[in-house]
Amino acid sequence: MIRAFAPRLAGGAILNVLSAMSWFNYPGHTAYGVAKAAEWNLTNGVRLELAEQKTLVTALHLGAADTDLSDYDGPKGDPAVLVRAALDGLEQDRIEVVADDWSAHVKASLAGDPSDFYQ
Repeated sequence: MIRAFAPRLAGGAILNVLSAMSWFNYPGHTAYGVAKAAEWNLTNGVRLELAEQKTLVTALHLGAADTDLSDYDGPKGDPAVLVRAALDGLEQDRIEVVADDWSAHVKASLAGDPSDFYQ
């Protein structure tokens, strides 16, 4: 999809909706985590490829959103708040938007000992 639209996006933006699971995983969700990690890497690569044509490529990381698609039983973010964070990030030309507290916590934990996160 990105390659199809890239020639028309010079000076525009791409927002890739990722997940805090780009950075961690838990039992039963390995395939999802692997897919999101790969998409994060794809986003970073496409950003470099499209920099010359001045296309902003932004990664949006979030935890669970309170939608009918989510079967997660824990806390979920308000979709309107998550969308506002994404739009604010695009308006500020940010290459990464960490849209909620859970994602911020997960990202911050990357600098520590991985065993601390998985206990």
